[in-house]
Amino acid sequence: MKASSLIVGRTYFRLTFADRDLTMPGVEPLIFLGEVMEEGGSNGFVFQDTSSFVQLGSGLEGDEQHEDIAMYFMPESEIGALYDVKELAEEVGEAAKRAAELNYPQLETLRSSR
Repeated sequence: MKASSLIVGRTYFRLTFADRDLTMPGVEPLIFLGEVMEEGGSNGFVFQDTSSFVQLGSGLEGDEQHEDIAMYFMPESEIGALYDVKELAEEVGEAAKRAAELNYPQLETLRSSR
């Protein structure tokens, strides 16, 4: 995703993986609220979780932010981890193929048993 293609009010999806082989995707939907400048002078992009957006509106509106609103500031370097719904479907489909090829791996805990 390129920052220049972001549209205010549209939902984008942050994609993460629980494993190194990229077979276990985690998806977080986020609403794009706009581009902002931090107090330190750096530009970035603000997103909000979809649940609080639907229930409480934009976290950028009003004088006081509600405690249940989760907002995320992302520098342009992190925008590449965001996808629109079509791109997300393709990425998750590729993860499913990798999982099948690797016989559906399971996560292992790093903590040793006692």
